[in-house]
Amino acid sequence: MKKFVVFCCICAAAFFFYYTNNTTQHSQIDLSSLHSKNALLLNKNGDVLYEKNADAIIYPASLTKIMTAIVAIEMSPDLQKQTIVEPQMISKFTAQNASMAGFQAGDFVTIEDLLYGTLLASGADATGTLANAIAGSEEAFVTLMNNKAHELGMDDTHFVNASGLHDDDHVSSVRDISKLFRYAIENPTFYQILTSKSYITHVPNDLTISSSLLSKLPNGEGAILGGKTGYTPEAGLCLASIIEKNGEQYIFVTTNANGQAWTPPLHIEDAYTAYDAL
Repeated sequence: MKKFVVFCCICAAAFFFYYTNNTTQHSQIDLSSLHSKNALLLNKNGDVLYEKNADAIIYPASLTKIMTAIVAIEMSPDLQKQTIVEPQMISKFTAQNASMAGFQAGDFVTIEDLLYGTLLASGADATGTLANAIAGSEEAFVTLMNNKAHELGMDDTHFVNASGLHDDDHVSSVRDISKLFRYAIENPTFYQILTSKSYITHVPNDLTISSSLLSKLPNGEGAILGGKTGYTPEAGLCLASIIEKNGEQYIFVTTNANGQAWTPPLHIEDAYTAYDAL
């Protein structure tokens, strides 16, 4: 009986030490100066280090393309498979003033080319062509996206398109996006593309696709290893990023920072604020 009591005391002490240590670590992170209205900071194990309105319903904008890319990768046994960029695809997204990767109507491209265009340049021309190549239509591809969201437990998420263009029914939360992002970066292909500064393809001329995130960083590198930016007027400036400090990786997801795509990048400033606080 005495041994059992001693064992229970040891377990209680160990739990108290673990809880106190983790609580202290959590309380040391001060991100009160963030510009973003929604934020979630996780370590590699998925432990929450900081959160701000993480379960609020938000518009994910181009963070949507994280799902587009991982679904495309998982559905494509051959990334060198070729497809064609259709003229109506270019005209459709040009009319909507969507961000484009630079593909032209009639270009023969590979799935890999389109993945770089999706994650680095955030091109709707890339996402639309990917959707058609893999599922036959964007509508069918979006079904695959929503099925994946359900599989990952993204209960606040519903996708309407593959690009992230605004729709009142196209919604998520930063907690859901973090679930998706943590899952996606475990895929070696996704991680390699996401953390690349640029990519050169031939369609049929050389097309250089540069990272819309890394190209905005000092010297194109630093604390942020890679990530996906997003912006619509309704979503504000958004960012899902991988931060590295002292050899440890962290995930930081933010949405709803004030500004436009061409104004000071407050979402990136927030990522550096998180880095400094770690």
